[in-house]
Amino acid sequence: MSAATESSEMIEIKALLKMLVESQAKQAESQARLAETQADTQQHIIEILESTISAGHKQQGVVANYVPGKHDILYEAISENDWGKATEYLKHNPEAINEGITYDSSTALQLAIDLGIGTPIIEEIVKLMKPKMLECKNTENGNTALHLAAWRGNTKVAVMLVNTNSKLPQIRSYSGKTPLESSLGRFTVGQKEIVEYLYSVTRDEEPSPFVGNEGATLLCRAIFANFYNLALCLVNRFPELVMVESSAYGMCGLELLVRRPFAFRSGAKMTWWQDRIYSVIQVDINTSYGQPITCQSSLESKRDEDNRLEVKDTEIDEENPLEFVERDKENRPKITKAEESLQFGLIFISLPFIKKLYKKKLMHVQATALLKQILLEIDIANDSLEIRSFFNNNSNIIKVAIKHGLVEFVVGLLWHFSYLNSDNNTILHYAAKQAPPAQLNMISGVALQMQRELQWFQGVEGMMSECDRWQRNKNGDTAQFIFQVEHKDLLKKGEDWMKDTSGSCMIVAALIATVAFAAAFTVPGGNISDTNSTKNGTPVFLGQPSFTVFVVADALALFASITSALMFLAIYTSRYAEIDFLSSLPQKLIIGLSALFISMAAILVAFGASLYIVVGDRFAQATIPIALFSCCPMVLFAWLQLPLFYEMVRSTYWVSVLRKHRYIST
Repeated sequence: MSAATESSEMIEIKALLKMLVESQAKQAESQARLAETQADTQQHIIEILESTISAGHKQQGVVANYVPGKHDILYEAISENDWGKATEYLKHNPEAINEGITYDSSTALQLAIDLGIGTPIIEEIVKLMKPKMLECKNTENGNTALHLAAWRGNTKVAVMLVNTNSKLPQIRSYSGKTPLESSLGRFTVGQKEIVEYLYSVTRDEEPSPFVGNEGATLLCRAIFANFYNLALCLVNRFPELVMVESSAYGMCGLELLVRRPFAFRSGAKMTWWQDRIYSVIQVDINTSYGQPITCQSSLESKRDEDNRLEVKDTEIDEENPLEFVERDKENRPKITKAEESLQFGLIFISLPFIKKLYKKKLMHVQATALLKQILLEIDIANDSLEIRSFFNNNSNIIKVAIKHGLVEFVVGLLWHFSYLNSDNNTILHYAAKQAPPAQLNMISGVALQMQRELQWFQGVEGMMSECDRWQRNKNGDTAQFIFQVEHKDLLKKGEDWMKDTSGSCMIVAALIATVAFAAAFTVPGGNISDTNSTKNGTPVFLGQPSFTVFVVADALALFASITSALMFLAIYTSRYAEIDFLSSLPQKLIIGLSALFISMAAILVAFGASLYIVVGDRFAQATIPIALFSCCPMVLFAWLQLPLFYEMVRSTYWVSVLRKHRYIST
């Protein structure tokens, strides 16, 4: 090949390479332009969306004109609670009162409420604003000024805002919450006043917060916040809510209520002295600890007045809701004797530990009233098939209530209707299940836990008809069989606990019996040893009062200790059947412990009398410390064993689960 030919080929190759490079450059430039175009399009879309959202917020009353750094002076003045500085700024910038001054476009009013600024300053801000501007929402969560006041529990500010704009209680945040719901979301004792006020000014108008899922959620929030008085009013006014499931809680109000056993007496653990005080405390759900709330039932014309729960109404001036909170002292009616008695009672319960028990009992009374009313509403508004369908679809209600030993629920349920689920399980089948550890641990001693389980089962059984007691489920199991299977381990633990307790106490009783027997033949001072005397062998101090005390106490100690040892021996050799834990074993344990305490006290009295006989003449003042030190072991024994002893006596003789309830015909 010639040089000319190679040169021409090289030229062609170079030309092809140049064309290829130029083509790639043009393609890269085209891609860059396309990317730039796409970026511009995305930015344009974002701007359109932002403007749309902004416009939507403006339509919903949202302040969206926050400009960083524009009203920093006003922000600082309010944050520092310097109203003078804020006033000076507002004179030159009057438009700032209605504009957003924080990152979430909160107004000066919203900022002041959120920071807890004094009410006088907030009142001045409200005066400068148009009533319509009180409806403004912040951009973070859509809260109005009333939402913030509700969250803070500031009733005075809430009254001021509602008096200025009555539409505020109906406005919802972005999450759909009304100010009433916001106040329940942060419920404390201090929130009670504002919850009651907001309930009184929130209207049942479209869109109503008291119907459907929203109403069910409000009912659940009231129950969750332990505001059972409000929940009772909601059930009375809107009975259809009792069967509606709240999407926020995933359950209806009844199921949430039975999941709170501590709200009922049957789920509260108390010491023996608390139980005694609790039983004599009288509560009124309409006292200062449970302010009355306006309640109007939509079914009032349809039901028998005898079957309804009495709920006192409070007259509220709708045009001036402030009357609910503040009343003219001069126009108040004179206090009656009954009210004076009530006030005296309130002074009495102001004692810290009494007040705590009063509040606990008030909660129990309110929760029980709410439970009864819910069951009544279900019974009134539905037939038997609808009721069965409701409990089948909400099977956790009965399971949880029985699991926690909720006596109030079982009684209320059987008063209105019987229950048989799709598996042919009756309430007795549920009652046969073993209670959870948290429930059992409220009772001291495994044997008493077994006793309580038997009382619970037999109590439910006694309220049912004979045919329901022996009902078999789809597996062919009766409730009695399920009880035996479920409590097999608890029965074994109860047997071990009884044997350990009786064995330990039997050793103490035997020791006391040994000492008392020996003391009877080695009396203090000895015996007369004179063979020529008719009193030979008789005790030296026979006839003295102190010696008589010694003899009686020693004999009592011997007899009581032997009785105690026999009782504990009977317990140790018992058959330990299930039914024995109901009364037989507890009664033997009560007698054994009582006899043991008597023997212990008697042997100490005998010791004190003996010591007085020996040293009483020389050291007469020694009798006082002898008596005091003799009391110490008895007091210590009583202090350690009295709670268990009281619990055994109370559960065996005084109070038995559902004992006062007999068979209920439905």
